[in-house]
Amino acid sequence: MDINQRHKMIIDAIVQMYIDNGEPIASQALQDALDIQVSSATLRNEMARLTKLGYLNQPHVSAGRIPTNKAYRYYVDNMDRKREISPAVKEKIKEAFDSLDADSARFLPEATKVLSDFLGYPAVVVPPKDDELQFAHFQLLKTGRYTVVLVGTTTRGEVQTRVIRLKGDIENTELLQLNQILNMRLCFTCIDDLNLRYFTRLEKQLAAENPAYSQVLKGCINMIKSANHKPVYVSGEEKLFRTDHFKNNISDVLSLLRDTEMLKKVVEPKYDGVSVVFGDELPVKNLENTCFISTKYYRGSAVSGAISVICPQTVQYDDLFLKIAYFAQLLTQTITGTERK
Repeated sequence: MDINQRHKMIIDAIVQMYIDNGEPIASQALQDALDIQVSSATLRNEMARLTKLGYLNQPHVSAGRIPTNKAYRYYVDNMDRKREISPAVKEKIKEAFDSLDADSARFLPEATKVLSDFLGYPAVVVPPKDDELQFAHFQLLKTGRYTVVLVGTTTRGEVQTRVIRLKGDIENTELLQLNQILNMRLCFTCIDDLNLRYFTRLEKQLAAENPAYSQVLKGCINMIKSANHKPVYVSGEEKLFRTDHFKNNISDVLSLLRDTEMLKKVVEPKYDGVSVVFGDELPVKNLENTCFISTKYYRGSAVSGAISVICPQTVQYDDLFLKIAYFAQLLTQTITGTERK
């Protein structure tokens, strides 16, 4: 049996009413909410059909109906997404966003916290993975007799730092020479093109001149490797305790937030725009009544990261969709310096 327009109206109304008040929906209440000329008895029959089809559930014989996960999926997939965010809400988000630290090391962690605080739910930001990422410049700074700091600037304008502790002393003239070697050999080259054999040969050459050179090279290699393996940022876990929705599975939700690799798979949007994944659709146990609302932001034309909020199924989806989409737009504009069309 296909879902017709009347069924769609009933599913949409029951889902929205249940989101609003959390109570099973009776046929009389549904009739009052719908702008259609049908009797309460007709609505009861239609609700019974939708129950058989798996869209509704009846907790008790005499109770009304509540939406199932199948109904939530239908509701989200068929939402009207033509609404636009209000200027007042945009201004509030922009104001919160403008407070972020522009420093590359703090920008995304702070953005995650702002997103969580503004929406009132735990938030996740996954940094972009850029296979074409390169370093444009390296600079070694001596901070102690046996300590140097390696500063690397990427072609995306990010600044990476790494403290390297040496086994021996290194002169300033040697430091200048090593700066030249790193910039000549390792700049503007993708990590995939710098294979292990190349590094091994270069390390032997440098170690023959000074063992400290070899240590600096290893630090540089680790910096290049880690530049594309940034942590996933999570903020607002404490907000899970402010609602009863997670009282039966809060430890499982928290476990997922600590499982970086699984979390990245869960929040990765399947398409452009805002997408939703429900807990029962995941290969993770005991995530009922949980959903992940995610979208992409961009660092380049084909280089994207993801932002997501973790919330109960009973949320105002249209409101969250607009706010998350605008937040992603601001992230993209800040990182790229332009708005993605």
